[in-house]
Amino acid sequence: MKLREQFESYERFGVVPILGYAGLQAAGLTAQQCFNQPELHAQLVRSNLKQFAPDAVLSLMDLTVEAECYGVHPLFKDYEPPEIRTHISLDDAVSHERSRSEAVRMSSMIEAAKLMSKQENASTGFFITGPFTLAGQIIGLQQLFLGMIRAPNLVQALVESCTKTVEDYAKQLSEAGIDFFVLADMSSSLISPKQFEQIAGPSMSRVARAVSNDMVLHICGRVTHLLKQMGETGVAAISVDQNVPLMDAISAMPSGVLVFGNYSPTNLAVETVEAIEANVARMLAPVGNKRLVASTGCDIPSSTPPRNIQAFVQSVKSHKRPIFDA
Repeated sequence: MKLREQFESYERFGVVPILGYAGLQAAGLTAQQCFNQPELHAQLVRSNLKQFAPDAVLSLMDLTVEAECYGVHPLFKDYEPPEIRTHISLDDAVSHERSRSEAVRMSSMIEAAKLMSKQENASTGFFITGPFTLAGQIIGLQQLFLGMIRAPNLVQALVESCTKTVEDYAKQLSEAGIDFFVLADMSSSLISPKQFEQIAGPSMSRVARAVSNDMVLHICGRVTHLLKQMGETGVAAISVDQNVPLMDAISAMPSGVLVFGNYSPTNLAVETVEAIEANVARMLAPVGNKRLVASTGCDIPSSTPPRNIQAFVQSVKSHKRPIFDA
């Protein structure tokens, strides 16, 4: 079922918090265990569904999987996303032959996707890395932005290679049975609309066209200046951070494109249940009959009390949704 069809079938607002790391401790797991053992990653997803009852479940957000194909290696943490601290040069990245043998976790993630896709009570989404952000993961953001000025052809070649890597990965995840993708391209929030149209946007569109699954484009940060361009990438939905006005995002989208957002995950981690309920009502009140799926602006911190996530989900579900507009 397509995302729009799923959420149109509800008489209430749909709710899909960006939930993964916040469920690790309750499940008695660490992030590295999940990344290395597919059955544990799938177990975490089942645990999150049972404990929090969202309308769709998501894999752990990891923006380092595809980068390993280029010979860079992440630093793992128990309850937070892995990160890359040592990068390679732009020249080396462009000349590097993409190697699946260097990306042992990619096979693990694909196997985890197969296990997650057997989940019957909710649709399953899987994170993949946007090509522009992937380029930054490989060579570092400073080198990426300098390269856009000093060696634009090399940067374009790297983004082209990254696009092919993400396309191939998405196709294998699609074959594994995943329902939809979340294309996370965080670094794109730092570029201008013109730069987005020239380099980041076309790569996103290619990835979206590479598979038949719906794709949600998630870009953290202040992206109000990019909303129009995001909606033109061919994705089924966009996901926006808490500093983007929801009505601005909804108004900028073409007909049929959903908006996921945008409760503050850092607030969710520390607020009382009563405050969460009041703030959810405040978030949804001005939306009217627009195409909103309630979510968080980004990944929920691992320190968030489970009762707060439960309060967010149940509060959203208590709000009846008007009929979708066209």
